[in-house]
Amino acid sequence: MRFSVLASGSNGNAVYIEDGETKILLDAGITGKQLQTRLQFACTQEISNLTAILVTHEHDDHVRGLAQVCKKSQAPIYMTEGTYANLPDKARLEDESRFQVVREEESFTIGDIQITPFAVSHDAEQPVAYRFDTPDASLAVVTDLGYVSDRQKELLQNCDAYVFESNHDTDMLRAGRYPWHLKRRILGDKGHLSNVDAGYALIDILPESPVEVFLAHLSADNNLPDLAELTVEQIVIDARPRLAEVLTLKRTSRQEATTLTEISRARV
Repeated sequence: MRFSVLASGSNGNAVYIEDGETKILLDAGITGKQLQTRLQFACTQEISNLTAILVTHEHDDHVRGLAQVCKKSQAPIYMTEGTYANLPDKARLEDESRFQVVREEESFTIGDIQITPFAVSHDAEQPVAYRFDTPDASLAVVTDLGYVSDRQKELLQNCDAYVFESNHDTDMLRAGRYPWHLKRRILGDKGHLSNVDAGYALIDILPESPVEVFLAHLSADNNLPDLAELTVEQIVIDARPRLAEVLTLKRTSRQEATTLTEISRARV
């Protein structure tokens, strides 16, 4: 399995995942033109080659380019009924027959990839995160949630790579320029994970084997990449020192895609 985080942040999110001939786009939160450019540059792929399009929830930073992508691709579009019903007008599907219903914890298969959606706590209608499994690799993409439940931790065990939210530093957010109602939303149970939240959640999730964690959805105003990495690493390694030898933290960006990364237990 190979993947690239094409964009990650409050102004747009998208992840490309492939295994053999199966090519999946998870969210389309930047423009179709930006998606095409980053797909070509990082993955040598075209929107027209997509096998499937998955959506986590209906917020603009996850569906901004959905209509443009749908015009360039004939792939089916997977999302929950709540997400579909609440899509903004500009993201509505012209051909409703392409809509495939996703239900929490009901796994389905596209090509050789088993996909498991699961509920997350966020201020959207029926939002989900996704886990992707092939016979020799597992990836989870977990962003836009106010906290990580025990059930989610169970579902996230034993992945080879995680794209995991580390949205804000709480002190920076509290002291920052955002109005209080927005701060309260971000800090709430239906908001976003802080660096500290991410670190403590990962203590209970990460395997003992080599694992890569891509810190995602970092706030441009209330976080710093160095701070996010340092905070998460310190919390995780203090609690589980053995992970210092197998854990690799990586960064994502709102401006550019990450390198196409291969994950395979056969390489370990």
